[in-house]
Amino acid sequence: MAQGILYMVDQAGGLRRMKPSAPENEDRMQMLVARYPELITDGDGDLLLIKREQAISDAEGGYGRWSLDHLLVTRDAIPVLVELKRAVDTRLRREVVGQMLDYAANATAYWQAGRVAESFEQTARLEGNNAEQLLSEFIGERDAAEFWDQVDANFTAGRIKLVFVADEIPRELARVVEFLNEQMRADVRAVELRWFADDSGVETLSPRIIGETERAAATKRQSRTLEPLTVDGWIKQHIAPMGEIAAAGAQGFTRCVEEVGGEVLVARQQGSVIASTRSDDGRPIYLMHLWPSRSGISFSLRWLYKRPSLADEGVRQGLLDALKDVVGTLTTENLRGFPSFQPGVLADQTVQRKFVVWLRDAFEIARRAV
Repeated sequence: MAQGILYMVDQAGGLRRMKPSAPENEDRMQMLVARYPELITDGDGDLLLIKREQAISDAEGGYGRWSLDHLLVTRDAIPVLVELKRAVDTRLRREVVGQMLDYAANATAYWQAGRVAESFEQTARLEGNNAEQLLSEFIGERDAAEFWDQVDANFTAGRIKLVFVADEIPRELARVVEFLNEQMRADVRAVELRWFADDSGVETLSPRIIGETERAAATKRQSRTLEPLTVDGWIKQHIAPMGEIAAAGAQGFTRCVEEVGGEVLVARQQGSVIASTRSDDGRPIYLMHLWPSRSGISFSLRWLYKRPSLADEGVRQGLLDALKDVVGTLTTENLRGFPSFQPGVLADQTVQRKFVVWLRDAFEIARRAV
């Protein structure tokens, strides 16, 4: 797409001619997008960088097969997957589309709860920043655990945004982006980040969004309005396809939570069923999550370890060991992670009775102020 000349007016009232240029390398483009995500934003507003070179697996529990250039999130907790190429890279015309679809398909299928939050904290730590402070500045008064839960739920449900970035977007890619945006649940965009420079080396960047059509925008606005879903309806939709034992175990899980005085509710974005209670100060505590498909039921230590009553690793380890005695092997021993088990385990009435005892103790400890 042809680029003209930009004219900048300097303080003396003179004109500086900014001629079409190009980034010196891809790493510089990536660095600028990471530091200034507003370069590629559109109607979603501000973006929060989660990580550069985010690993994406192609199997459950697998290692990262691919590396995504940037992972960001919107204030509405929508994950944004960004792949960046220079215009001189011939892969920009065809290969980048297949590459991005690989990322999206596998990320939504095999993403593990809590990974986005962990990547964000890792990035903040490497840059010498306080992750909690950065997140608070971004989401305001919202609860951090609720925000990250919503991010995970959106990932699992495929409510994501795919963004192709280049200093020049070929017509072939622009047409593909517009087509995909009309056909997919995910939002698909291209950002042409045009480069200009004057004779003294001063550079100017001019972003242009490509891909949003009025028809696609209207359709996706409607699709974001979710129909209310009961817990039973959620289980029927997300767990029942795994078989009768899994569905029976999921129903058993909800009964156990209610038996010990907990609350069972479908998350706002319908990405999970939450077992919650209230702390002594009235704030919600998300003790466990029932995730869709084979992600299982998690003991959500990723959020719980910050509670005063669970800050001691020995307390968390004791609860984890007791849970293993009830349900068997868990997916992880991480005391700040999401140790999980399959819902079918709770189809057994004997296991359910033992689980109720464990659940009552876990809720009691979690509720304490100290």
